[in-house]
Amino acid sequence: MRLHHIFKRLSRQMSNPRRFLVTSSVHKSLTNRRLLVVAAATALLLSGSACGNGSDELQQSSQRETDAWAVAQPDPAARWLPILATQDLAVGVKRIAFSLDGLGPDDTPPTVRVSLFALDADRQSPRTVQYARFIAYDPKIGIAPHGHANATVSDRSLPIGRGVYVVPVRFTSAGLWGVLLEMAVDDVQESVRLRFSVRDRQAAPSVGDRAPSVDSRTRDDVAALSELTSDPDPEPGLYASSISEALTDGQPLVVAFATPAFCHSRTCAPVLEAVKVVWRELSSEVTGIHIEVFENPGEPERLVEAEAFVAWRLPSEPWVFVIDRDGVIRYAFEGAVTEEELRSAVEWVVQDGSD
Repeated sequence: MRLHHIFKRLSRQMSNPRRFLVTSSVHKSLTNRRLLVVAAATALLLSGSACGNGSDELQQSSQRETDAWAVAQPDPAARWLPILATQDLAVGVKRIAFSLDGLGPDDTPPTVRVSLFALDADRQSPRTVQYARFIAYDPKIGIAPHGHANATVSDRSLPIGRGVYVVPVRFTSAGLWGVLLEMAVDDVQESVRLRFSVRDRQAAPSVGDRAPSVDSRTRDDVAALSELTSDPDPEPGLYASSISEALTDGQPLVVAFATPAFCHSRTCAPVLEAVKVVWRELSSEVTGIHIEVFENPGEPERLVEAEAFVAWRLPSEPWVFVIDRDGVIRYAFEGAVTEEELRSAVEWVVQDGSD
């Protein structure tokens, strides 16, 4: 194919932003993305055109194999567009989550096989291969129109399907990593690669850290719970104590940072519901606190991040932390978490402290 024909095809594909693979750690200007894609494509095309005719086919084949991760772009006719929903990736065990844009409310969720690659070390052989678990959303969950005093908050918004897939992984080193997602349902099979960076340490507090002590607001500080939460059906018990008070009362603690009405990923509401259920079951043994991500949920036209959310250095929402009697974080869930997972974590921390 001649060079000008290849660029013409690239131009047509880039005219539709939905055809670009966008991971949750990005959500920056699509214009910048397109420039990067064109630059990468140009480098590949020019290096290929410089070869002699006798080695063209071998050279291009080698480039395709070597650079399979270079330009992360799905087939323009792809049925599903995977979106990485976990943003704070660091060395250690992590539970990554992703959604499939294009998965409709009446569609059967495809099975997804996840192959994990340490791209700086080996781009051909996966470290692990496993199937992701699908967690469906309540179809009634939506998002209220809103604005932000700090426009960067909107950069965390994610396109979303009808649920989220989760899979546990272990990152053994900082650097560039990737997952190959192989999706299948009925007679449809698709695959997409996602690339992302892994840091030495995550931005949010980690397992083993002491929980940051913050004088978060309680129900005694306001006239109505609607000043503390965007939850339309709040559990009053989750607003009885501040984080600083709870860290000194000698009980395990569950802290949920979530914004049910304004959560673009739509995971905040189901996560908070899971927290309510588990806390009600174990309220005699564990303190529960919900921190609304925004200080002023009653002013959706100009939302300001809550002091506690900022103090905990959280780059996304929702987050749920399970903290032991000594104030040490034992579990940290970013994104979706089920009742079963949270109950198991809380019961473990409660039992561990009773030995």
